[in-house]
Amino acid sequence: MHMGLDISVLRIAQAGVLVYTRTLIEHLIIYGQQHQWTLLDVLPLNPDKPMVYPDVFGAPHVRIVRCTGLNRRYLSMCPVARTGMLHTVTSHIDHWLDAAWAVTAQAAVAWQLYATLRHVDLFHSSDQFLYAPGHAAAMLTINDLTTRVHPELHVAANTTMHSAKEHFAVTQADHIMTISHATKRDIVQHLHIPAERISVIYPAADDRFQPYAPDRTQPVLDRYGLQTGQYIVSIGTLEPRKNFVRLIEAYAHIRQACAQQHIDLPPLVIVGGNGWLYEEIHAAPARYGVAQHVYFLGKVPDADLPLLLAGAHLFVYPSLYEGFGLPVLEALACGVPVVAANSTSIPEVLGEAGIYCDPHDTSSIAQAMIEILLNPALAEQLRHIGPARAAQFSWERTARETLDVYAYVIGERKQRAR
Repeated sequence: MHMGLDISVLRIAQAGVLVYTRTLIEHLIIYGQQHQWTLLDVLPLNPDKPMVYPDVFGAPHVRIVRCTGLNRRYLSMCPVARTGMLHTVTSHIDHWLDAAWAVTAQAAVAWQLYATLRHVDLFHSSDQFLYAPGHAAAMLTINDLTTRVHPELHVAANTTMHSAKEHFAVTQADHIMTISHATKRDIVQHLHIPAERISVIYPAADDRFQPYAPDRTQPVLDRYGLQTGQYIVSIGTLEPRKNFVRLIEAYAHIRQACAQQHIDLPPLVIVGGNGWLYEEIHAAPARYGVAQHVYFLGKVPDADLPLLLAGAHLFVYPSLYEGFGLPVLEALACGVPVVAANSTSIPEVLGEAGIYCDPHDTSSIAQAMIEILLNPALAEQLRHIGPARAAQFSWERTARETLDVYAYVIGERKQRAR
């Protein structure tokens, strides 16, 4: 088989989408060495956005194609035409040429795409670049339908991008991959795509996520002013869906109750960069009187994240909606007790290896946290069963199941073409 994959999205993807997309492509290349891979990087989509290709992209059965489009040079920017009347005249000419240039540029990209992908059997689009070659099977991954199910938690740009993807899924994609049965149900319900056109393939945690002894975690934690086993952690992009405001409110309630019983509560550490509509999240610690005890670390280096998780006393993830919930799996792999929401895809990930809460109920979040914080025996039990639960997911299985789906979809496409 010859597969084409978009890698342009790796220049702009963040958090879970970035980790999932990059790691899946790497493992497809590793476990699909008998196949050919064309990786398409559409440069005009992300000007000035750097990307370092992973080493595996240099394998002999892999070809990276940079689709450059056309590089327009404006007459008005020529050194002799930057001032005076000549600049005015050439600016008008540039403006007059805009429409013709747009058509020419689109035609150039279309020709580059055809030349690059004319031999592939399947093309797997990304969130950012949607393309269905006329001669080949068209695949698309839908990680979640959060912008459709909860539009109030997003900004217009997110909703617009995902609307285009959903339209492509309905009208042009031969098959849809998704990462949980919860998301598959949403796709069937909201997009009315038949269930047989959707395959569920779980991702996994990277091997870097594992239990670490204090002598490994503490050197990293020192940089953040933390002590091994003496903080509560939550991870996610700062956006309303992650439910950080309710988490901070729940933490404040626990802190107040512990103070009355002279119990010292560890600080709450939130790891993740700003996303959108995050102002209320930053304001919440002061609002609930715990500003001195809630630390926002922002986006941290990838190498630090497993150690920040492994060094925590408790991981909390009360997200309102998830397509999968990779941080939950990463915390389990690190042997950290987990409190997580009892909704959407999270039970598929957590199973019976943690404590559930109602993400819409602050008291439920607080009670679940207290259940672990004040019960050392339960916390120790969860530390032991977490890695075993995480081991049930593997990137090798993800890659091999994806290759099986590719083969099935290519076969179906060829049968329809007869």
